[in-house]
Amino acid sequence: MILSLLYLHIACAFISLALLITRGTMQFHGKNWRAIKLLKILPHLSDTLLIVSGIAVLFSVGFGFPWWIIAKLVLLACYAIWASEYFHKDVKEPKVQKLLLACGALIGAILLGYFH
Repeated sequence: MILSLLYLHIACAFISLALLITRGTMQFHGKNWRAIKLLKILPHLSDTLLIVSGIAVLFSVGFGFPWWIIAKLVLLACYAIWASEYFHKDVKEPKVQKLLLACGALIGAILLGYFH
């Protein structure tokens, strides 16, 4: 069961990254990704499953809260903040720096999990 949760967590992390890059690229090029229903729903579903599976793995394995888990949570919060700032509907000209910061934070969280 723990192995299944771990694989779900890993899959959701890479799906979230792929969806972030896809939507970010489309928005940067002025394409309306919001018209594609899957691109509106899948990121929320993937991010929710990512968080829930991470919490389930954390409590199943009993890691506690070492520094790398706390750092991972901070990076995930930064990812959510920067991505929401980039994708906000009222922004006329999206700042690519926010997208790059969001990608960097998510990649950093993935790498922290991989190396620990």
